[in-house]
Amino acid sequence: MNIPALRISIFLISAFALFSCTKEVPKELLNNQKPQQNQQQVDKNQMPDDSIHRNLSKNNTGDNTSGDTKGDPKAEEYMKIADDSEAKYLKSKSDADKKEYITKQMTAANYLMFEANLSPKKKYKPALQRYNKILEIDPKNAEALENKQQIEDIYQSMGMPIPN
Repeated sequence: MNIPALRISIFLISAFALFSCTKEVPKELLNNQKPQQNQQQVDKNQMPDDSIHRNLSKNNTGDNTSGDTKGDPKAEEYMKIADDSEAKYLKSKSDADKKEYITKQMTAANYLMFEANLSPKKKYKPALQRYNKILEIDPKNAEALENKQQIEDIYQSMGMPIPN
């Protein structure tokens, strides 16, 4: 290969690399941009009001509490039934209510763990809390012990602390 051909090749490769590394602006930002003169003055501590930030604040509230099962009505229903049975048991302390309480908590926890249409972040913590409630009442419950251990193993495998 001669030197002019080598220089042309290097130039073409460099030009290709330079133009292929450009960043494309997301359509969401392009559609919502206003002319510079019509934009309001934004406080430096306030996030700009564009669609990306609005969507982040809607979808990611940062509050992953045990009751955050929105998106799966059946999970919410099972959890409400389990909570009602807990209140009933705590009021009466009867053996029949205890048995029902354990059954309802197990149903809710198993649904959350195995069937709920939720992200792992939203389903494992409330399931673990329900297994712990069962184990407080019945420390030798084999199913609750096994499923609790499985959730704890998942957290450990991800290098995350086990939630309370």
